[in-house]
Amino acid sequence: MSKTTHTVDISWDVREVSTISHPRNLSLLAHYEAARPAEGLPNRSDFDLIKMKDIASGLIVVQQVPEDEGLVKYRLIGSDIEERTGIVATGRSIDLFGGKMSDDLRAIYRRVFEGHEVIKLRGHLTGLSIEHVDYEMISLPIMSRDGSRVDAIGGMFSFN
Repeated sequence: MSKTTHTVDISWDVREVSTISHPRNLSLLAHYEAARPAEGLPNRSDFDLIKMKDIASGLIVVQQVPEDEGLVKYRLIGSDIEERTGIVATGRSIDLFGGKMSDDLRAIYRRVFEGHEVIKLRGHLTGLSIEHVDYEMISLPIMSRDGSRVDAIGGMFSFN
């Protein structure tokens, strides 16, 4: 798969929901809740991808870049997501998506990073090699491995 170097044109429709239903997102949320201390947030080191191999292909790890305030990058995009979209986003900024999608993602991750909110979404994607994909996404606040900032771990799984 070649690395996309330009802004990607994906149409996305998204809405916030109060509950999630995809079994793999439910598994991620259960792992998150089990790792969460009584006070504070779980640490990135609590999420061993080998132990989470049944859901790893749909995981997303997002980090703030301390050297460049406001920059948000995908530390990891699961293989199912990259295969389905045809986009290699690991290591890239959320600005990859441009326009509304980048703006929406920036607002979502700001709530996760600053407000420590758990964000649950459902939506629809079209564009590139993607045609009419209904998905569910969850974004969860976690501490970076070194404890210096809040990052996010999430799952994005399609229903079709």
